Amino acid sequence: MSNFKEFVDNHLKLLTEGNAEHLVENDYHDDAVMMLMVGPEPQVVKGKDALKALLGMYMKDIYRGFVSFQTLTFSDDSICLEATINTVFGESKVWDALYMKDGKIFRHYSGQK
Repeated sequence: MSNFKEFVDNHLKLLTEGNAEHLVENDYHDDAVMMLMVGPEPQVVKGKDALKALLGMYMKDIYRGFVSFQTLTFSDDSICLEATINTVFGESKVWDALYMKDGKIFRHYSGQK
């Protein structure tokens, strides 16, 4: 995708809508994998069904909104960011690295600072 800024803006809009099915179908590659580094043990989430379950729980039980980017950078095939979000626990600092393929997220590395 040539305009990753547009992709990020739309991804944030889809997060706000809270529909994991739509978010995953729109933004994630069929062979997507997320490596999530929060909590006591890292998680590897493979495939759209598993992503829908994880992100559905995240949007319902944890995520409460985007606050701001601290950094946002793009390369030919990747998006990397640090951001502040609102959660049920208060503000949280997060980071994400997204490797893109065919205009969708192919590998998603995510963690909390």
